[in-house]
Amino acid sequence: MEFFEYKNVVIESPDSREAEAYRKLELNIAIAALDKPLQVIQCTSATPEDGKTTTSINLAAVYAEKGKKVIIVDFDLRRPKIHRAFHQVNDSGVYDYITHDEDYHKLIRHTESKIDLLLTGKHLSYPHIVLESQKAKNLIESLRKEYDVIVVDTPPVLSVTDPLVVCKYADAVVYVVAYNKTKKEAAREGLEQLRNNNANVIGGVLANIDVRKSKGYGYYKGYHYYGYHSKEED
Repeated sequence: MEFFEYKNVVIESPDSREAEAYRKLELNIAIAALDKPLQVIQCTSATPEDGKTTTSINLAAVYAEKGKKVIIVDFDLRRPKIHRAFHQVNDSGVYDYITHDEDYHKLIRHTESKIDLLLTGKHLSYPHIVLESQKAKNLIESLRKEYDVIVVDTPPVLSVTDPLVVCKYADAVVYVVAYNKTKKEAAREGLEQLRNNNANVIGGVLANIDVRKSKGYGYYKGYHYYGYHSKEED
């Protein structure tokens, strides 16, 4: 299996244009939340390897940079990746909370980057049923009382139903599309499925932009935020 290195540019290269793009993403989310705070933010994509986990970790880093108390919850129970991004051993987490009634406080990892993590732990059968459970919802509600921001990393929409379950108790969804990789039809279908499940899709991230082929995004391989304002927009 190929090992992918997830880069947190906000932490590793804070003065880079890539890091600044994530700060703009956070600013756009803040603008979208003027009337109602968006505390639980779900990151998903249409298809695998579109950049949703990279978006999750960098967005969390921006909140931590601003002094917010932030946690990333890995709800990609089928193919978890958050532990790789933070070089953690995925030996405990949501699995222990769900199956053994472990106190979730004991399962939370505290990192040097001031980002807390709740990993998946062992493999869970029937993840969509787990995510629909009252126990999973209670977990998020409890975290709301303790954290300013909860970033939830979920699987791609077109792969499994899990993200469509989570979006029902997330305040907002950030939809990630990979430049020159995600097929247009797949991006449309994933967005349509989210909207059909009443997800509050506040905007998207166009990831991995190659500016040598696309003008107007700066001189780096990075990320661009775009907002959704109505169901008629694509």
